Amino acid sequence: MTVPVLKTAIANGRPARLCRIGKYVCSVMLHSMIVLPCLSQTIGHWNFTGSTTGTGNTYNTVSNADFSAAIPTRTYHGASEYFGEGGWPSSTVPDPTYYLQFTISPNAGYQLDITSIVLRMRRSTTGSSGSGPNSWSLRSSLDGYAADLGTSSLTSSYNNYTVTLGSGFLHVYIPVTFRLYGFNATVSSGGGLSRVVLDDISIQGIGAVLPVNLTGIQAVRNNEKSIAVKWQMNNVEAGTSFNVQRSVNGFDFTTLNNITEKEYKTSNAYNYTDNQVPVVAQPLYYRVQGIQPSGQTFFSPVVKIGNKAATQAQIGYTSIQGQSLLTALQAPEKGTYRLSIIGLNGAILQQRSVEMDAGTHVITLPLNALGHGVYVIRLAGNKLTSSKKFVW
Repeated sequence: MTVPVLKTAIANGRPARLCRIGKYVCSVMLHSMIVLPCLSQTIGHWNFTGSTTGTGNTYNTVSNADFSAAIPTRTYHGASEYFGEGGWPSSTVPDPTYYLQFTISPNAGYQLDITSIVLRMRRSTTGSSGSGPNSWSLRSSLDGYAADLGTSSLTSSYNNYTVTLGSGFLHVYIPVTFRLYGFNATVSSGGGLSRVVLDDISIQGIGAVLPVNLTGIQAVRNNEKSIAVKWQMNNVEAGTSFNVQRSVNGFDFTTLNNITEKEYKTSNAYNYTDNQVPVVAQPLYYRVQGIQPSGQTFFSPVVKIGNKAATQAQIGYTSIQGQSLLTALQAPEKGTYRLSIIGLNGAILQQRSVEMDAGTHVITLPLNALGHGVYVIRLAGNKLTSSKKFVW
C-alpha cells in the first residue's frame, strides 16, 4: 500500500484552525465575532466507497460530489475510488466546463467558518507513464469561480493536497459550491486512459449559531399616555427573550415587559405598547435587552422620544458602529421616506426606502463599500428633508 504524501497547494494564507467566541456589545444590537485559534473539525466528507454521497455535520449538509456533464465517463474503480474519464483539456489553464463539483450548505440558523479542504486524488496509472490531467485547481461559487483557491500538479500516485482557505470563507451563511478543475492533460502510449481519480475529499471548519442581529428599533407615540416600541431582528434563537425597558433620564432603565421567542426566526418584527406612560416634561427613552438561551446579553440602541408629537423630519444623531452607520430618525407622520448617503460632490452613493410611522426610529446602514471620508446622510419624504454630515 502506497503511503500518502502530504502536499500543500498554493492558497490564500490564513491560520488553518479557527473558531469564534461571541462578544456582545451593549451599545447597538450587535453581536460581534472574535476569531481565536482552536481546532477545526470535519464538516463535510466524501469517501467514494461505492457512492458519491457525502456526509455533513450538525450544522450543515453536503451534496453529492460528481463530475460535470462534459466528462463522458464517470464510474467507480473497485469499491473505494471514483474517476472521471475522457474529455480533460490539454490547455495549460482550466476549462470552465471540465470539473468535479461538490457543495456544502449551512443549516437554517447556522453559519460556517470553512478553514481548509483536503483532496486525496491522482491521475490514471494506465499507459506507460500515466495519463490524464497533469494539473488541477480548486475554485468556488463565492466569486463565480474566478480565482484559484489552490493549484498544484497531479501525479499517477495518490497524494493528499491541502487547500487552506482565506478570510472570505469565515461567517458563511449561504451554500458554497466548489469546483475541482483538471487540465494540462496528456495520454501516454500503451493504452493510457485520461482520468482524474478521487479517493477522498474532506472539508474542515467550524459551525456556529448565526449571530443575532437587530436591524432597527422605533418608538412611536400613539397619544399622551401610549407609546409603541417596535424592533426588528435577524437570526433569533428559540428561547431568546426580550425585555422592553424605559427610562426618564437615559441612564436608569426599568423593565416594562418580557417577550420570549418560541422558535428560530431568520427574521422577525416585535412590538410592545407602553400604555402607562408617565406624565413628565422631559423626553422618554426606550431600549430592548435581549437574553439568549446561553445567557449572553445584548442591548438595542436607546430611542429617545419627546413628550410631544414630532413636527418635522429630522436626523437626530449619527454614530459609526463597526462597518455600519447608526442613525436616529424622526418622522412627523407615517409614510415612505428615502434615506441616502451622498458624497461631497453630490453623488448619491447609497439609497434605500424606509416605511416609518410618526415617531423616532434608529436604523443601520452598511458602510463597507465606501472609502473613508466625509459624507452626508439625507432623509427625505412627504415634502420634508433633513441632512447631516458624518465622517467615516
